[in-house]
Amino acid sequence: MVLNECAARLGVSLRQTEDQLTRDMLASTAAFINCTAGVNGDNPTELTRSDVDDVVRALLGNNAYTILDNIEGDDKFGEQSAELKFSLIDLETVVYC
Repeated sequence: MVLNECAARLGVSLRQTEDQLTRDMLASTAAFINCTAGVNGDNPTELTRSDVDDVVRALLGNNAYTILDNIEGDDKFGEQSAELKFSLIDLETVVYC
């Protein structure tokens, strides 16, 4: 009797664990969100900025992991490239003279 009750309890525990793992797996998979902010009248519509913002808001609200930190664009052109260009032009004039 004791072994039968233990086997039944282990079976229930196994199924509850499987249910929890399946629920967590399904909660972490990708879902779809229809685009609704477009102007073409279809459902789903074409992708617009507000649709992307809605998806980002939903992911961040559900504590989604980000792949990269935001990297702001920056103007990296300085005077060195101009100086290099002028020195190359000077070398060309020396070679051809």
